[in-house]
Amino acid sequence: MNKRNLNLNKTFLLIWISILSCNFAFSQVVKIRDLKAKIKNHTTEDTTLANLLSELSFTYHTISPDSTQFYASKSLVLSKKINYVLGEANSYKHLAIAAYIFGENKKAIFLNSKALTIYRNIGERKGEGAVLNNLGMIYHNEGKFDLGLSYYERSLKIRLEINDKVGIAGSYNNIANCYTDKGNYALAIQRLYDGLLIRESLNDTLAIANSYANIAGVYYLLKKLDEAIIYGQKALDLQRLIGDKEGQIQSEVALGGVCFERDDFMGALDYFLRARANSELTNNLGNIAVAETNLGEVYNALNKPDSAIFYLESALGFAQRINDAQGVGICELGIGKALVLKNQVKQGILRLEKGYKVAEEIDNKLHTYEGAMYLADAYEKIGNTEKEIYYLKQSIRYRDSLFSEEARNKTYEIEFNYMLEKKQNEIALLEKDKAIQKVKSNFQVLLTSGLVVVVCILILFIFFINKFRVKEKEAKGFILKQKNEIEEQRLSLEELNLYKDKTFSILSHDLRSPISSLTNVLELMDQEVLSEEDFILVRSSFIGQLKAINLLLDNTLHWSKSQMSGEHLPNREKVQLLTIVERNFELFKQNVEQKEINLKTDFADDFTVFVDPNHLDIILRNLIFNAIKFTPNFGNILVKGFLQNNSVIIQVEDTGIGMNKEILDTLFTYKNKQGSFGTNGERGAGIGLILTRDFIERNQGELTLESKENVGTTFTVTFPVL
Repeated sequence: MNKRNLNLNKTFLLIWISILSCNFAFSQVVKIRDLKAKIKNHTTEDTTLANLLSELSFTYHTISPDSTQFYASKSLVLSKKINYVLGEANSYKHLAIAAYIFGENKKAIFLNSKALTIYRNIGERKGEGAVLNNLGMIYHNEGKFDLGLSYYERSLKIRLEINDKVGIAGSYNNIANCYTDKGNYALAIQRLYDGLLIRESLNDTLAIANSYANIAGVYYLLKKLDEAIIYGQKALDLQRLIGDKEGQIQSEVALGGVCFERDDFMGALDYFLRARANSELTNNLGNIAVAETNLGEVYNALNKPDSAIFYLESALGFAQRINDAQGVGICELGIGKALVLKNQVKQGILRLEKGYKVAEEIDNKLHTYEGAMYLADAYEKIGNTEKEIYYLKQSIRYRDSLFSEEARNKTYEIEFNYMLEKKQNEIALLEKDKAIQKVKSNFQVLLTSGLVVVVCILILFIFFINKFRVKEKEAKGFILKQKNEIEEQRLSLEELNLYKDKTFSILSHDLRSPISSLTNVLELMDQEVLSEEDFILVRSSFIGQLKAINLLLDNTLHWSKSQMSGEHLPNREKVQLLTIVERNFELFKQNVEQKEINLKTDFADDFTVFVDPNHLDIILRNLIFNAIKFTPNFGNILVKGFLQNNSVIIQVEDTGIGMNKEILDTLFTYKNKQGSFGTNGERGAGIGLILTRDFIERNQGELTLESKENVGTTFTVTFPVL
């Protein structure tokens, strides 16, 4: 078997550290001095003093967690003494922050829960959103990504309701970091750009730098190294300018990762050593662990396993102290790799297995993929072919979900949308400034004319006034014309964007599954995992897949060509329904057999429909696919055709899971449209039914449906007879 290149693509970036640093203010020293002076001069034990103590405790959290704990405790004692409930909640929240920094997660959860109860009782929504976000940070750091994500989403919902823009941007950032750790880079980059737009509108330099650094980290993971360098350097320049040591550590790790990916190990070593030095200055155990983990990986790449083990064992100790499950898993993988390099393969396998298990438990796809690759290589060295093949298959599975071309293309689309929205905002501001300047200029002309008119006769005065009014009317007309032109451009862009979404969705919706299946078969053959005898068994399925792909390409390209050439009118003709239905039954034969679904038809063999045949093909393909997707194993699907009241009726009935009112209300909308999963985990693009209704209406038809949860769904398509 061929040897595989197992250079580690180091990805343990400072994602979770950025959650804290986005609230960091660089006037702490001055602010602390001013707060202490106010506290010293305020001798009354009242709510003002409690608030000053609480604010001072929070200001200390990035400098001295001990001081945060001390002043939060004083604020809590005073708040209880004067029965100041809001002060108690704020104190518990700040005590929880200190406990989190100290790695005391259980204590932090307990304190946050007490604060959350109080905030809810008094209706303090902003505080409630902040505590939910902090709980999300704790669970996220523990590797409980789904639980952390649920708290982030709950926090975001509240912040959106109260229009807390700073909080909304922070929630987007934290959600993105969680998606990054889960290996969903497209969603991560989407949320990061959402947050960046808000931070740019607020002109928050510190937060903008934080977003740049996180975007650089995701681009690095996607192997888009040029973009990673651009955003990483932009972040580092801003962080150095404002003195953000915490942020600099994050950017240095991201840029070091790019050097590592390009085999510039000495450059990577330089960045990681700087990150470690800055981490020691801030005395942050998590930062030190990250820097030392990356140093260990560089020494692994330089084939210096002893130095690698030294740094990785040290980082492992820090990660364990702060309950960082992700860090523990990465360190175990790195130590295992170093032991294999030292030819201590069996000991290395034990550490690799530990790291792989942790990565699997916290659903970190990237490190599960890397661990599987290391284990496959290690088992090859000791001649355990069975284990080698098992882990090789696991690595292929995780690699496909992480580094697909679709995910990379999605990031390009998101980046384009971000730049487009940013440019539209700039145009709007520019036009507004132009209009204001024009009004100011006209006003100055009026003032000057008025001074001249004072020494002129009454007729000249009236003349200049009338002249100004004409100019003002012309200026308003010019501004209105520009506004209309901008509106027309916006509508044109929306139409182009809608067409782009439709085209991408057709390709994604219909081609992803068969192409993915064929790719996996070819890879297994190329790696000699699939023998010739095995291939003979799947040959017929293989040929069927190729035929299906060819049919899909023909239909999709024909539809796309008509769109791009402006041919929106359908080419209607008499079409035999049986031909179209049988073609689509054959297309989804493998899916149906896998779920053991019973497909039936109820119409005459010569039953015809007056419709565009390509449109009808796509309509039935989407409706049948939707029925298969949401029908559980051993269910039934029936396609009916009949005449009723001078109309042709086609119905697709299933015994699937059905839909509730909430789903039905958003079924045919583009906004916030996302794919859904079927009963066996089948993935859809989330737009198939919208395209279906579009084609039906183009053919003068109508789409209706009836659905009941846990009973089934019936889609009814009505076309005129001619």
